Amino acid sequence: MPDGTLTVETTQTSLDILSTIRDRDGARLHDIVEEHGIAKSTAHKHLVTLEQAGFLRKSGDRYHIGFKFLNYGEYAREQWYWFSAVKGAVEELAKRTEEECDFVVDDHGRVITIVESYHKWAKYEGDEGSKRYRAYMGTYYPMHATGSGLAILSTYAPERVDAVVDKWGMPELTDQTITSREELFAELDRAEERGYAVGDQYYTEGLRSIGKPVFGPDGAVIGALSVSGPTYRIDGSVLDREIPRALSEVVESLEAELAATAPGA
Repeated sequence: MPDGTLTVETTQTSLDILSTIRDRDGARLHDIVEEHGIAKSTAHKHLVTLEQAGFLRKSGDRYHIGFKFLNYGEYAREQWYWFSAVKGAVEELAKRTEEECDFVVDDHGRVITIVESYHKWAKYEGDEGSKRYRAYMGTYYPMHATGSGLAILSTYAPERVDAVVDKWGMPELTDQTITSREELFAELDRAEERGYAVGDQYYTEGLRSIGKPVFGPDGAVIGALSVSGPTYRIDGSVLDREIPRALSEVVESLEAELAATAPGA
């Protein structure tokens, strides 16, 4: 929960309403009134204000998230200083591995996809399994259940990892998901020793993801590159050698480019 001494109540209410509409895949006025315990007139004012600003759109009596967020989201990505270099790295990794690749960053204790690249195997129309694990732009993922999230966590001090778990928990998404701190820290130790993390069906059954942290010129982690695919393809030498080698080489090249193009380099 936000610190009430540092937030503006009306702004927080608007943000909470947006979250409710997103989580419900659309909501009516009375849904907002019931969910947030506010007067009908107050809820209506928030909804109308957000709609007129383009942050909501109305269809019948239901409100949905507005397309203005798409404009803001694209701006947020492209104004990020490292975006161009990261985009090129993701595309190179996808070309080399012929699997789905993406780059995520930590956003308040969850990872969010900001760049992704799909390869020839991603035939979503006829592959039911692929529909379950495709990484969509802007999607949030729990850090304990993905290779990229674990890769980032492996660079954090224990107290920072604890803070993430305290905030988001460790929901069990499959029978393989890590659900205890003891298991989590053991997995992070393995990831730190290897230099990459493996999400072995932690998020989706039948899916493996391999993530490696990426460090900026100042030595701080800026995100993680990952490769994801079905267990029947990412197995054996592909899992143990080929993908980790490609990841390491692409990350090494990316970090060199970041260092060379950093302000004041």
